[in-house]
Amino acid sequence: MMDHQKDRLMPECQCPANCGGRPEAARRMTPVYPIIRPGDAKPPTHPYLPTRKGELVFDALNDRLGVLMDRVGRLIYLRPERGGAEWDVDLDWIVRPPAARNDHEGAAK
Repeated sequence: MMDHQKDRLMPECQCPANCGGRPEAARRMTPVYPIIRPGDAKPPTHPYLPTRKGELVFDALNDRLGVLMDRVGRLIYLRPERGGAEWDVDLDWIVRPPAARNDHEGAAK
């Protein structure tokens, strides 16, 4: 039995996919909205590395604001500010939110 299975108190995986007891770890979430970018699109020259969960960031690939939910490797998992379906994006496409948006967030606290 693998260590993460003991931690989760789950029986050893016996599925044909041999997922190791964590089938969700291999899933890549599909975006809620289609990604509409030309084939030659390049990530921003100065990506931003968010440091805390709940932080508001801007997904430049999908042109959307999102709240950081988690990070797994190079994937960032975001959720809309007012709730909704989560989506993922590569770390290279994350930038700071627009300045006016940041000022509003700080004033609300």
